Amino acid sequence: MSALPDSIGAFARGVGRVLRVPTGAMLVLATAALTLATLLAVVNAVTADTLTAGHVVVLALPVVLAVPVVVFAIRRRRWFRLTTRSTGPVVSTEILSPDDLADRVEEQMRGQPGAEDVQVVLDAFTESQLPAGYGGGRRGRVNRWLGSGRLGVVGYALGRVEKAQRALLVAAGGPVQAPYLRDDLRISGLALIGTLLAIPLASLLAIILALVLLSS
Repeated sequence: MSALPDSIGAFARGVGRVLRVPTGAMLVLATAALTLATLLAVVNAVTADTLTAGHVVVLALPVVLAVPVVVFAIRRRRWFRLTTRSTGPVVSTEILSPDDLADRVEEQMRGQPGAEDVQVVLDAFTESQLPAGYGGGRRGRVNRWLGSGRLGVVGYALGRVEKAQRALLVAAGGPVQAPYLRDDLRISGLALIGTLLAIPLASLLAIILALVLLSS
């Protein structure tokens, strides 16, 4: 596997293998917490003597928290479906870690437009997502990436992701050859963060509602 599109495709599948279990568990926890919070909110509203604006807000909170969870679940399923779909003959049976595949993509992208953005994003992923021992000693570049940018960490990071995605999409042969890069990865990333936040927030809401119901 020496062609850049093949390396990008292999890296995308590697990302899926690394994130499949943790993201699946995260969705299960978020769904369970939101379901419990919704049920308790409905019971709280039904058993109230008078339906107030507070009850409506409590009913709306689980719905709002569920939006990023639904978006992330759809994006996640589509990513796995598109990355595992066969797009051509298998040219190699070589098994590499996502870290090695990221290094390969960085090497093959060198000198092409957007190579710097691709390198920063891949460095951030391999340093923050892979288990200890997989990293390549790139802490300095990642720290600079997280600590700079006029619009702050989030805005700068999302800008890098957008530029890297455009560069990888062109290098991979466009959306026909790399359909997994059609979806805006910035939205997927924000949906992931929203799903992570939904777990503690929905759990806290469920605990508060349970205490209210028990004390009433």
